[in-house]
Amino acid sequence: MGHATIEWVYVGVVISLLIWVGAESWNVERLVEHVPAEAQTIKVTGQQWFWTFEHEDGKKETGQLHVKQGVPYKFELVSKDVIHDFNVPDYTILMDAVPGRVNVVWNLFDKPGEYPIQCREYCGFGHSTMRAKLFVEPQTAEAAEKAVEGQNATTAQAPAEGQNATTAQAGPPGTPLTILEGSSVQGSPDFDPDTLTVKKGDKITVTNKDTLPHTVTSGTGPTDPTSAKQFDTSIIEPGATADIETTNITPGDYPFHCAIHPYMTGKLVVQ
Repeated sequence: MGHATIEWVYVGVVISLLIWVGAESWNVERLVEHVPAEAQTIKVTGQQWFWTFEHEDGKKETGQLHVKQGVPYKFELVSKDVIHDFNVPDYTILMDAVPGRVNVVWNLFDKPGEYPIQCREYCGFGHSTMRAKLFVEPQTAEAAEKAVEGQNATTAQAPAEGQNATTAQAGPPGTPLTILEGSSVQGSPDFDPDTLTVKKGDKITVTNKDTLPHTVTSGTGPTDPTSAKQFDTSIIEPGATADIETTNITPGDYPFHCAIHPYMTGKLVVQ
């Protein structure tokens, strides 16, 4: 003899639980996907093999992104070539950047600091180097003042060995090193000259004549354990220049590469 009443109670409890779980899941998904009205929009562009960021006021950044603590941001993700995946591991942000489509994700950054940005979708030869840095800046005026003081103090210090570069010209230009137009295409001429010879203490002025950002970074490539130990210009925007100081570089031969397009290589000879 069955117990119909008890069985129907069990069925009712199970159905109620399923409805409750479904409703809660829907509500959480709604909250996650709902972009706050006050969110600031940042356009994120993925391209082999670097990230660029454009703020609402038109300010652009390449290879790094500065945001404010406690401010919601909406990221509009696009790609210029293949599928990339915008990932900030510390904030569990993960969203594809697809050619011809705008994908949206938002986040509020609650802890000041420096966090890695990476591509989580294999996108070609330079995939492993497609990285950037996220800087979450504190909101308080006192914290901002301290940050500025810290930056000024760092700027005032002499460059340590292995960092012998500045991102803008200081004084007259030095020995020219040119990043050629079209050099981002694998197999094209890239650095002119490919082998640059200078005397210890000479300044080198790098000019980027290509339409994409590049770097001049010591080492044979990103996997070289000595990469950037002798010099690194950081990112040089199209049409911009950067200086490399050789005062602290020991005479010798130093291979260099572009950190964004690692197949771009050359050699610096310091006499």
